[in-house]
Amino acid sequence: MKKLIMHLMCAAAMTATALGMSITAAAEDVNIDCSSAVESTSWGQSLTVNKSQFDAERITKDSVVKVAFDAGDYTGDVLPIELIFQSWNNTTSPNADKKGGVWAKITTDDKTESSATFTYDQIVEAYGTDDFSEVQAIHVGDTDQAPVICKGLMITNCNKAKETVDVSVDCSEAKKASLFGTSFTVRYTTFDSTTLTGKSKVLVGYTADDESELTKAPVAIALQSWENSNSPYADDKGNVWVTVQPSVWGDGYAEFTYDAFVEAYGTADFSKLSAINFCDNGETGVIVNEVTFTQCVSADKGTHIDTEAEDDSSAADEESSAVEAEQESSTAETTAAPAAVTDSSEKKGSNAVFMVIGIVAGVAIAIAVIFIILTKQSSQEYDIDKRRMVSKKKPKNKAKW
Repeated sequence: MKKLIMHLMCAAAMTATALGMSITAAAEDVNIDCSSAVESTSWGQSLTVNKSQFDAERITKDSVVKVAFDAGDYTGDVLPIELIFQSWNNTTSPNADKKGGVWAKITTDDKTESSATFTYDQIVEAYGTDDFSEVQAIHVGDTDQAPVICKGLMITNCNKAKETVDVSVDCSEAKKASLFGTSFTVRYTTFDSTTLTGKSKVLVGYTADDESELTKAPVAIALQSWENSNSPYADDKGNVWVTVQPSVWGDGYAEFTYDAFVEAYGTADFSKLSAINFCDNGETGVIVNEVTFTQCVSADKGTHIDTEAEDDSSAADEESSAVEAEQESSTAETTAAPAAVTDSSEKKGSNAVFMVIGIVAGVAIAIAVIFIILTKQSSQEYDIDKRRMVSKKKPKNKAKW
């Protein structure tokens, strides 16, 4: 009997442990490549980690940031390094300046002569919010105590990196463009640009009339918005038209980077980017054959602020009317997108709650089984003559009520 109880208790414990591990299995430690680190002095930065290298949204409440550094012969009491979380065009942190800039310096007392550890709470306090979605860079800098160089950077207990997909767009309706014309347009209803990640690229296949003697790429991308855009380059009506040049081009192929998109548009917030236009650069005639957006999050995670769908075949004057209609509805629509993000977070939280409930239920079931066995055993007694357990005899003079 004792052995049976022990086996059941072990099974219950193993079930609880397995379910508990499933909650934390998604966490991982991330080692950042520090090969590009330089010696820093006078409040400079030894290492900069852009959003494309590490997305701060992966940081959890259990995360700590560990920094290893070399400060030469420095032995002072003041920590010679600091951790910095930077954001621009910020809309969530109360510490943002008038232009939306955040430069959050994080300090710690958990240090040695060559290392320092920064906690989640310290980061949140300095940054002003636990919403790290708009953190564009993480820096390791010096505090003007001594020349320092970052030797190691680890962020523990991070969420797994988001799974990404490549998205190819049908270019069968593309036409030949010349004199800065448009060969093909991808509207947000076809591809949501908010699904781009820091590692995304836009790969373009094209056919040019004559590419042999060109001094610049024959194809470019124009980022367009008619939705009261938050881009600093928007006109007084909220319209934007900015050009992005490829980082690589030649032999009918061009490659555009995410960072070039952000630099041209003036912000990484593409929630009101209405269209991506593929144009010629005024050098020679061009027609776009292929377009692929690489390393995007799934379409259902896009956060473009929905507006009324437009007819793809409308002329420029009809499009202008549609713009006005969209702008009138922008106030109501702006409140819809954050709700979708909050819902996603709530779902993640509820999943963890269900796992905890599962653990409790597993233990409760094991206890219930033990109780039933014990109850059954209490209704039996050992018969010496028969040498086995038999049901207890009922008293003959049992009272009847």
